[in-house]
Amino acid sequence: MDVSSSKSDFLDLRTRAEFLDLCGDSDRAEELRQLSVEVGREVDLNCYAYQLLWRGKIEAAFDLLYHNVETHPNSWNVYDSLAEAYAMIGDTESASEHYSRALLLVRDPEQRLRIRGLLLHLRGMTED
Repeated sequence: MDVSSSKSDFLDLRTRAEFLDLCGDSDRAEELRQLSVEVGREVDLNCYAYQLLWRGKIEAAFDLLYHNVETHPNSWNVYDSLAEAYAMIGDTESASEHYSRALLLVRDPEQRLRIRGLLLHLRGMTED
């Protein structure tokens, strides 16, 4: 089946890639993973990056998060997620940098307050 000609979405492509991996067709699985990144929405890429982080696939998660930042540079949420990932691995300087960028872009008052609180917490950690 030629997937490139069908109208597949992110989840469909990722599911097929997982199945192909289980069947031993890692080359085709990688093709589908790459295609899923091309068609994935911001929210798809963010959610999948979190899944990768939780599964311990740190490098793959950061690759996806940085791709999302490049693709959606005006979205506060992509910087927020990247900051959270850095915080998860203990890189408070990078986390602060990306939370600061998210704070510049976010308009929702609740999210602004949350991000400000995280920045204050991180800055307090780096002053020790």
